[in-house]
Amino acid sequence: MNGARRPRRLSWIASPFLVWGLHFFAVYSLQGLVCGRGWPAPAAWIAIALATLPAFAAVAWIGLRARRSAAAPDTGDGRRFAARLVAMLSLLSLLAMAFTTIPVLLLQPCE
Repeated sequence: MNGARRPRRLSWIASPFLVWGLHFFAVYSLQGLVCGRGWPAPAAWIAIALATLPAFAAVAWIGLRARRSAAAPDTGDGRRFAARLVAMLSLLSLLAMAFTTIPVLLLQPCE
């Protein structure tokens, strides 16, 4: 196996959850700023949407790239397993981001 093509497996596998963790931090930090500074609710929703959309796009890109890598015919068993794992973890991260964002958007800030 060529060393240049070997994936950095741990960082690759952890990348969907890293993005989700940063998203989680951003959303609840923004929620705290809204409560602490008295920002209006529409401004909070816009800020949260601006934090959520790039995070969703990043995780979707990671998942699609992993899915494409798993479907490649020249992929070895270890890389195929890692690619499938990353694709499944990307779906789980997207679900986690939805469960993080939906309550923040449905509830009024500071209640």
